[in-house]
Amino acid sequence: MSTIALSYKAVKLMKLCDIEGFQSLDDLLLVVALKDSACPAICITEGCDHTANMEPDQDQGFCEACGGNTVVSVLVLAGLI
Repeated sequence: MSTIALSYKAVKLMKLCDIEGFQSLDDLLLVVALKDSACPAICITEGCDHTANMEPDQDQGFCEACGGNTVVSVLVLAGLI
Protein backbone atom coordinates (compact mmCIF):
# COMPACT_ATOMS: atom_id res chain seq x y z
CA MET A 1 0.00 0.00 0.00
CA SER A 2 1.39 3.39 -0.95
CA THR A 3 1.30 6.50 1.17
CA ILE A 4 0.01 9.71 -0.35
CA ALA A 5 1.21 12.94 1.20
CA LEU A 6 -1.30 15.77 0.90
CA SER A 7 -0.23 19.36 0.64
CA TYR A 8 -1.06 21.64 3.54
CA LYS A 9 -3.64 23.44 1.36
CA ALA A 10 -5.31 20.13 0.51
CA VAL A 11 -5.50 19.21 4.19
CA LYS A 12 -7.14 22.55 5.01
CA LEU A 13 -9.58 22.18 2.09
CA MET A 14 -10.56 18.70 3.29
CA LYS A 15 -11.01 20.00 6.84
CA LEU A 16 -13.21 22.85 5.57
CA CYS A 17 -15.36 20.39 3.61
CA ASP A 18 -15.75 18.25 6.70
CA ILE A 19 -16.68 21.22 8.92
CA GLU A 20 -19.16 22.56 6.36
CA GLY A 21 -20.74 19.10 5.94
CA PHE A 22 -19.70 18.34 2.35
CA GLN A 23 -18.42 14.96 1.20
CA SER A 24 -16.18 16.40 -1.51
CA LEU A 25 -14.46 19.61 -2.52
CA ASP A 26 -16.44 19.58 -5.77
CA ASP A 27 -19.72 19.73 -3.82
CA LEU A 28 -18.50 22.65 -1.72
CA LEU A 29 -17.19 24.57 -4.72
CA LEU A 30 -20.47 24.04 -6.61
CA VAL A 31 -22.48 25.56 -3.75
CA VAL A 32 -20.03 28.46 -3.42
CA ALA A 33 -20.10 29.11 -7.18
CA LEU A 34 -23.89 29.45 -7.09
CA LYS A 35 -23.74 32.09 -4.34
CA ASP A 36 -22.75 35.67 -5.00
CA SER A 37 -21.95 36.63 -1.44
CA ALA A 38 -19.73 35.39 1.36
CA CYS A 39 -18.21 31.94 1.15
CA PRO A 40 -16.61 29.53 3.65
CA ALA A 41 -13.08 30.32 4.76
CA ILE A 42 -10.61 28.63 7.11
CA CYS A 43 -7.60 29.75 9.13
CA ILE A 44 -4.40 28.39 7.62
CA THR A 45 -2.36 28.59 10.83
CA GLU A 46 -1.15 25.15 11.85
CA GLY A 47 -3.26 23.83 14.71
CA CYS A 48 -6.09 26.32 14.13
CA ASP A 49 -9.13 25.25 12.13
CA HIS A 50 -11.36 28.26 12.81
CA THR A 51 -13.86 28.87 10.03
CA ALA A 52 -15.87 31.91 9.03
CA ASN A 53 -17.76 33.31 6.09
CA MET A 54 -15.64 35.77 4.15
CA GLU A 55 -15.56 37.54 0.79
CA PRO A 56 -14.73 35.15 -2.05
CA ASP A 57 -11.33 36.82 -2.70
CA GLN A 58 -10.26 36.98 0.97
CA ASP A 59 -6.68 35.87 1.57
CA GLN A 60 -5.83 37.67 4.83
CA GLY A 61 -8.99 37.62 6.94
CA PHE A 62 -8.83 38.07 10.71
CA CYS A 63 -9.00 34.84 12.72
CA GLU A 64 -11.03 35.27 15.90
CA ALA A 65 -9.49 32.11 17.37
CA CYS A 66 -5.74 32.74 17.00
CA GLY A 67 -5.70 36.48 16.26
CA GLY A 68 -3.80 36.35 12.98
CA ASN A 69 -4.72 37.65 9.55
CA THR A 70 -4.69 34.09 8.32
CA VAL A 71 -8.23 33.23 7.20
CA VAL A 72 -8.44 32.29 3.51
CA SER A 73 -11.59 31.69 1.44
CA VAL A 74 -12.16 28.29 -0.12
CA LEU A 75 -11.92 29.83 -3.61
CA VAL A 76 -8.47 31.29 -2.94
CA LEU A 77 -7.28 28.14 -1.18
CA ALA A 78 -8.43 26.00 -4.12
CA GLY A 79 -6.63 28.31 -6.57
CA LEU A 80 -9.77 29.50 -8.35
CA ILE A 81 -9.18 33.17 -7.51
